[in-house]
Amino acid sequence: MATNQVPRTIEEHRSRLKYLKVEGGQLAYLDEGTHNKQVIVLMHGMPANSWLYRKVIPHLTEAGLRVIAPDLLGFGASDKPTDLDNYTLKKQANRIFTLMNHLKIDKWTQVCHDLGGPWTFEMVDRGPQHIEKLIVMDTSTYMEGFYPPKLVGIMGGPMGPMMFSIMRSRLMGKKMIGDFFKSFVGYPENLTDEVIRGYWQPLHEGATRPFRQFTKNFKFMLAQFDRYQTALRRYQKPAMIIWAKKDAAMDYKIMPAQFARDLQVPAERIHIFEDASHFMQEDKPQELGKLFADFVKSEQMCNL
Repeated sequence: MATNQVPRTIEEHRSRLKYLKVEGGQLAYLDEGTHNKQVIVLMHGMPANSWLYRKVIPHLTEAGLRVIAPDLLGFGASDKPTDLDNYTLKKQANRIFTLMNHLKIDKWTQVCHDLGGPWTFEMVDRGPQHIEKLIVMDTSTYMEGFYPPKLVGIMGGPMGPMMFSIMRSRLMGKKMIGDFFKSFVGYPENLTDEVIRGYWQPLHEGATRPFRQFTKNFKFMLAQFDRYQTALRRYQKPAMIIWAKKDAAMDYKIMPAQFARDLQVPAERIHIFEDASHFMQEDKPQELGKLFADFVKSEQMCNL
């Protein structure tokens, strides 16, 4: 299958993945497009994987960009070790630095979404010189306007193991994940059984483990928010904010403004999709591809 085509199945998607041994196991990743100096890294969140960007990537490669889309350890086709200590914020961030060093890529534009935000902000705090530009999408490092689904609290408690067991199951698990994703997209009718299987399959294989670690250590992640805000204020490089108006977990009236303040993002680089929800990659792949590519190719040197 040509790499500029959208994969129809999770198997087609995985046939394009490459693998790198990192701390904790094998890391799966996509590396597609022209091997030039314009590189974009696409960070998924929870409970997604690089499948999330399958419809966006062709627009980026057609624009001449080199696209790196990892499955973080524990997600997608990457190894899923049983030791939950493998899934800390710092270790996940460090694995992306390891991957980029392996690929001999020193600087890139990074897109972050959902839990990909905290992983990325950890990277901004530790290695900001490598991230030339930053694109922030429906994520958080602020409490105001952040409304996590109640399911996060339930899964982090005594009922968590039972809930994750159901999530891994073929019948109830697929339905659970299907219902979850349909509640966080603007056009649920576009989520076919095959699309949902692309999100459920890794959970069936063990991607519930980092999900469990996340829910059990949710308060620890929240405690990092002040540090990440400081890192963003220090960053002082070009940034863009893209948000979904229908995202019930992350208020579009509050959160983009907080990121814009700390990253010094001008109004023309804040984009709100009226009819999209949290998983915008499913709702607006063509529009996102154009925004990403135009921003990467732009000549802005700084936000000041």
